[in-house]
Amino acid sequence: MALFARHRPEPEIPPVPWDGTPWFTVTDVLRPGTLTRKPVKGERAVRAATTHEGVRYFAPAVLLVADGAEQPAYELYDATRPETLLCSLTPEKSGARYRVTDAAGTELGLLLRTPPAKRAVQHGWWLRQPGRPDIVARYNWARGSAKDIAARGKEKVVRGAGAVVGGVVDSVLSLGVEGDARRGPSNEGWPVTWRAEGEAEPEALVCRYLEDIRTYHPRASWLDRRLALALAVVREGTKG
Repeated sequence: MALFARHRPEPEIPPVPWDGTPWFTVTDVLRPGTLTRKPVKGERAVRAATTHEGVRYFAPAVLLVADGAEQPAYELYDATRPETLLCSLTPEKSGARYRVTDAAGTELGLLLRTPPAKRAVQHGWWLRQPGRPDIVARYNWARGSAKDIAARGKEKVVRGAGAVVGGVVDSVLSLGVEGDARRGPSNEGWPVTWRAEGEAEPEALVCRYLEDIRTYHPRASWLDRRLALALAVVREGTKG
């Protein structure tokens, strides 16, 4: 009799619909690791959680094809129908902008990188969908109009000729990175919310950590989910 039972081979995990999951992640992990087993990895893809015999897996939902350039172009394919192109991501302006088009070449929108001078106020990538307000993720303290932000700054005025306490503002300026890179005591990052101010459903997309995995949750019914996929793919590729 063997002293230790052999692990059973991993089951075949079928792909899941890309537009039928409440959230997704971009990873090469098929099965997360446990205390007794190492994680099982596969191709890097957009994946969604599924369960097989009580074990959680990350099933592929969207297949990724990159051209290998320094500023790569991407093609995203439906994992349930691998011949079906969902959208293409074409870099422009040295990768500071991506144009997102469908299989027919029709523009779905733009993915834009926030200039360094604005990253203390706004997260690294944002979206522009035709016919909608800009879809932007700002830090909590920087939400609202320029007048709102200025009013918050005035609340911090202290002794001296109009000196402003560095409190919240200086701490963010000194970081120069996205707020969700900070980790809390529960080992979960701060959520990032992309909003389109003026829309009836302004909350478009939320990114948060679930069990140490960065996940994306489309919210607004009007948001083209392919743009959410594009943002996640580029953002995870650039770590920004």
